[in-house]
Amino acid sequence: MNTPILVGICAALSLGAAEASADQQLNSPSSSADNNTPTSISCAQERGAPLGKCNYRIKRDENGQTTVTVVFANGFKRGLFFMDGRFLKASVTMSGVGTDTDWSLKDGTHIIRVDGQRYEVPDILIAGD
Repeated sequence: MNTPILVGICAALSLGAAEASADQQLNSPSSSADNNTPTSISCAQERGAPLGKCNYRIKRDENGQTTVTVVFANGFKRGLFFMDGRFLKASVTMSGVGTDTDWSLKDGTHIIRVDGQRYEVPDILIAGD
């Protein structure tokens, strides 16, 4: 393949990722004085890494399932699935199948470990309105 074509493809992919990240930030929930919804959640992508902040999206279906899609700063995404306020499973990703998990609810926060990743999801996000 021709070098200028490869450069163009790489530039297009980078632009697409940047646009997706900007769009995600616009679509993330925002805090307000009346609902205390956080704008980000605590997360760590690598085993042993300190907790940082991740954007997220919430989707609820008519059957009571809530999906929290967590987006790390590098664009990596993982879906966390809840039913009736309890963590069920995580989505499969290139970094793991999401079946090596641990979950607890402590002081209103879901403490979740999936493969080597960690998440702290406030119960207000799962409980909904």
